[in-house]
Amino acid sequence: MSDSTKTLEREQTRRQVDEAAAAARVRVPRQGWIRTVRTALGMSGAALSRRVGGGRTWAANMQRYEREGRATLKSMREAAAAMGCRFVYAIVPPEGRSIEDLIELQAERRARQIVEDAAVHMALEAQQLGETDTAAEIKRLKRRLLDEMPRDLWDPLRDND
Repeated sequence: MSDSTKTLEREQTRRQVDEAAAAARVRVPRQGWIRTVRTALGMSGAALSRRVGGGRTWAANMQRYEREGRATLKSMREAAAAMGCRFVYAIVPPEGRSIEDLIELQAERRARQIVEDAAVHMALEAQQLGETDTAAEIKRLKRRLLDEMPRDLWDPLRDND
């Protein structure tokens, strides 16, 4: 895959995630989606259990599993379909952030780590950078990392990732 193709693909996927994030500004109801939608439909738990083809306690168990974070994607799809709905899920950046924000933050962390590692060696040789030069070097490295998007950008950072 050429660099321009990779860049285009990365831009398209970033846009897709950011669009999903904008659409995902929905709060999960305290009682969970299954119970909330079931109640809104006026459907009993027993009716939902029958529609799914499960035992009579299926709906109650699923509602509990959902609240506890133990529901599977498959069971959520089944519950949604039994209520005439569709189940959607997404992995999106925290509210108020974009994919680009996350990439820039990681590039800054990586650049800071590189400069800090180099500073240790420079201090041993009495060649330390001043605060202004250090900030400028972090900014320069961050820009380079964002331009090049190296494979190790997302590798764990020492002691803080």
